[in-house]
Amino acid sequence: MKIHSFKVVVIISFLFAVNNIINAQTQTVGTLTNTSEAFVGYNLLAPTASNSTYLIDNCGHIINQWESDYRIGLSAYLLEDGSLLRTGRLTSQAIPPFAGGGTGGRIERFSWEGDLVWAINWADSSHHQHHDIEMMPNGNILIISWNSHTYEESLALGKTPNTYGNALWTTEIIEISPTGTEGGDIVWRWNVWDHLVQYTDSLLPNYSEIAYAPRRIDINHLVSNGPNAYQADWMHTNAVDYNEELDQIILSSPKFSELFIIDHSLTTEEAATEAGDLLYRYGNPKNYGRGNDEDQRLFFQHDSHWIPEGLDDAGSIIVFNNGRNRPEGHFSSVDIIELPTMENGTYPIGETAAFSPSTYYWTYPEVFYPEFFGDIISGVNRLPNGNTLICDGPSGYAFEINADNEIVWDYINPVTAYGATTQGSDDGNNGMFRLPRYAPDYPGLAGRDLTPGDLIEVNSWDTGCSSRVAETETIKQKLTASPNPFTNSCNVFFPEAGKWVISTYMGVIINSGYATSNSNIYLGQTLDRGCYLLNFTSNFTKKSISSKLLKI
Repeated sequence: MKIHSFKVVVIISFLFAVNNIINAQTQTVGTLTNTSEAFVGYNLLAPTASNSTYLIDNCGHIINQWESDYRIGLSAYLLEDGSLLRTGRLTSQAIPPFAGGGTGGRIERFSWEGDLVWAINWADSSHHQHHDIEMMPNGNILIISWNSHTYEESLALGKTPNTYGNALWTTEIIEISPTGTEGGDIVWRWNVWDHLVQYTDSLLPNYSEIAYAPRRIDINHLVSNGPNAYQADWMHTNAVDYNEELDQIILSSPKFSELFIIDHSLTTEEAATEAGDLLYRYGNPKNYGRGNDEDQRLFFQHDSHWIPEGLDDAGSIIVFNNGRNRPEGHFSSVDIIELPTMENGTYPIGETAAFSPSTYYWTYPEVFYPEFFGDIISGVNRLPNGNTLICDGPSGYAFEINADNEIVWDYINPVTAYGATTQGSDDGNNGMFRLPRYAPDYPGLAGRDLTPGDLIEVNSWDTGCSSRVAETETIKQKLTASPNPFTNSCNVFFPEAGKWVISTYMGVIINSGYATSNSNIYLGQTLDRGCYLLNFTSNFTKKSISSKLLKI
């Protein structure tokens, strides 16, 4: 019996050892794909569970790193002088009564060398910064802030009575002019509280049906959703973006599934009047009585912003459309909205119609696939070469697509709440709010030491990222899959002998096998509808290349 027990122990130990070897040889984090079609640049990685912020190249090597005493809360930006502007999450003891998602409360600015050069805490009993900030060309900073109003104050503006008696947190946008090394002066503000409408009591202010006041916000919107309607974090605004040419600001409210444009050219006093009503809104026209469920276009969206000048589709709005409660199912998309032409200083709307357009100008993907679903956070950017960089926030996965919707670069964040992940281990709790990329000629990088350092992940190995592009491009040009997208199976041509692996975008291996040189194999018969990665490793060059397979 003892001998048998010993054998069992030996066998189990052997299996664990084999499993560890297999895991150690499997890349689970970092840069997975980096082809010559990817836009060369530097990515700003601010993991949601970390105090660290990293600037990494496309291979995942650390170019610079900043350390804060606070977790990110949630956005960070590399500025044109090379400094880092980031939000920080204050502890719960420091932020009563605010404890919603995206809680921040602090803004910090670090030099390139990592020194804290300025900070402000925007958090007290009535105001609290959250989610996002925006550095303006004049050096001021726009802050998304909660502004708390008591239950009684809300009733006085026509809020429907309820048994919960919660306060109401409205969105206010504060423009701060930083002073010295700490603090700043308020130079401008706009608050949703000044632009509400209600249809419950004709004796109270702003009485009107919302359909006749589409440039205002219905204080009783979401009332039909039961207890959730009375959560204090009413709008949960998660993004702010400034357009200097237009002197306008975009706000994004996922709970409303709408984005809003407001006028920054007004004074603070004017912004509190009817002149400060919404210039534009898009995404869910039933919110203002001009549509129904079929007309909804945004679904808990994030990172709504103008595409900057000089890029494809400049002047339009791009958004990560998370897809929560989308009628088709749990699918995310990236969408571009082409704004209507302004008339008389505002965006036009008919007497009974909704704000145009009725649909997107551009969308990705052409066919929804279940692996692409980020229900919270997430972001997107158009790149100078015309590609689109997409951040699936909750999974910590970012990928870049070209004009043909092919993935030309992708990366899995290796930083979790427990620090950097060991290569070969499963990642977890590795979310990221966004992953913006900066071009090599970005002013903030001029004169800086951009020598690649170590990879973030622990026990990483040299993947040959910097040199494999030229060597694998020949393989990619010859590796073909047709038809693609496909309904039953696709015929894959392998120019060289090697191993192929089909996996989901989250790295779950579905099937694998070996191909001989100049062979054709039919793949995908057993796959469910969705998007997959086909990875091929050549026996000759020992290099790998990945292609997307889409079964519809």
